[in-house]
Amino acid sequence: MATTGFHPIGTCKMGCHGDQSAVVDPQLRVGEVRGLRVVDASVMPSHISGNTDAPAVMIAESVTDMIKQSESVTGKGGPVSGREDN
Repeated sequence: MATTGFHPIGTCKMGCHGDQSAVVDPQLRVGEVRGLRVVDASVMPSHISGNTDAPAVMIAESVTDMIKQSESVTGKGGPVSGREDN
């Protein structure tokens, strides 16, 4: 039996527009898939020296703030429809 002490990370690399190896952009939106974001430790490019729980929570909180900011700028809001225009 083999195990690891690390949590899985880095399977959906975050990067800037034009980075061919990036799966998500800095707002964690997935390429050309409208309304889909990856919001977990998989966007982290490499292992950190500590547990990944707190950074994963911070990633989620940051994206929540991005979505709220986007909604306040575009005037969109209301119930979650499962689809996002930004």
